[in-house]
Amino acid sequence: MKSLAIVMLSILSTACAVHSTQAQTDSTTLGTSSINPESIKNLAPFPKSQAGFQRYVIHLPANGSDETYQVELIAGKTEQVDCNMHRLNGNIAEKDLAGWGYNYYEFTTQGQMASTMMACPNRPKSEKFITGATQLVRYNSRLPIVVFVPNGYELKYRLWKAQDIQAAPVN
Repeated sequence: MKSLAIVMLSILSTACAVHSTQAQTDSTTLGTSSINPESIKNLAPFPKSQAGFQRYVIHLPANGSDETYQVELIAGKTEQVDCNMHRLNGNIAEKDLAGWGYNYYEFTTQGQMASTMMACPNRPKSEKFITGATQLVRYNSRLPIVVFVPNGYELKYRLWKAQDIQAAPVN
């Protein structure tokens, strides 16, 4: 009976993390498809969605070598743009979760975009994901990565893996 209660609590926690906060929960497979249950348990002290923001929660699977990975947080917006290179004015700031020693992140932007000024004759506009400044954060499968993003914007992420250490030549 106790095992059933733990399983049900785990399923309920996952469902709440995905649906009740209007958040996008991602998990990435790195040799395993299971989310670290400790990450789900550690989501409780993080703030809920703030007015005007969506809360994104990324649960990473345990991979046995968290120290060899990093997570790049990429916030932006999908827009119809011309052939020029575009950039969103905005940044991701690290915030302290007071009393817990954990961090969460907040993307802020005024919505302004900069672009190159090339002429684009006879080229149709296309839909592209326009990003602001990105943020590299430590890979930690025991804690969720919580990011607040203004409504109308999205959060994506990319994983970086360190290669083997190489000896530098002496000259």
